[in-house]
Amino acid sequence: MIELDGNLGADGRPHNAEMRIAYMIAFFAAALSIIEIGANNYRDREIVSVNKKMTEYSLYHSKILNETLMRGERDLLEDLVRAGAIIPKDTLIIHERLGKFDMELDLIRRQQSELMNGSASIETARWAMPDINNQLGKIKGLRQWEYEVAALDVAGDKFDLACLLLELSLVMGAMGFIVRLQQGRNLFRWLMAIFGALGIILGALAYYQAVTL
Repeated sequence: MIELDGNLGADGRPHNAEMRIAYMIAFFAAALSIIEIGANNYRDREIVSVNKKMTEYSLYHSKILNETLMRGERDLLEDLVRAGAIIPKDTLIIHERLGKFDMELDLIRRQQSELMNGSASIETARWAMPDINNQLGKIKGLRQWEYEVAALDVAGDKFDLACLLLELSLVMGAMGFIVRLQQGRNLFRWLMAIFGALGIILGALAYYQAVTL
């Protein structure tokens, strides 16, 4: 009589324990695929957010440089007026020019504030910074970009850890097929369930944190 393999019943079908392991492996493999999609998506989003933050930082510092140069030019012109180096008939023109300097400096300061804090945090009347489409009130502030980048980085770390736990879960499931002792098989099945459950929980938290930004 031919001896049946230890993994098969009399009718040649796998034991229930092996079927449970197979179903769990399939379930956790599907969960891993979903979490990997989220991890790739939000890592890409993090890169985009970092690039936008750096672009806005460059624009903000250019406004600071522009303010410094304009303030120096204005102060020099005012010192010349006070020193009497400008003939009286040109004084009115110079004062008009000083007034324009003050208006331009006020505009630059409002633009700096909007770039730093965002349009939503300031009054509508003080909107001064147009976006790429030349529309006012659409600026996302540097503080908001910094918060979003930090939150996406944390979410990305959770996605990575969730993927690692689910991969370990699949390894434990594979070991459950290899081990012949029932006690060992039960141990690997429980380890697979624990690692898989932790991975799904972390993946769900990462999704929630990224979606609520």
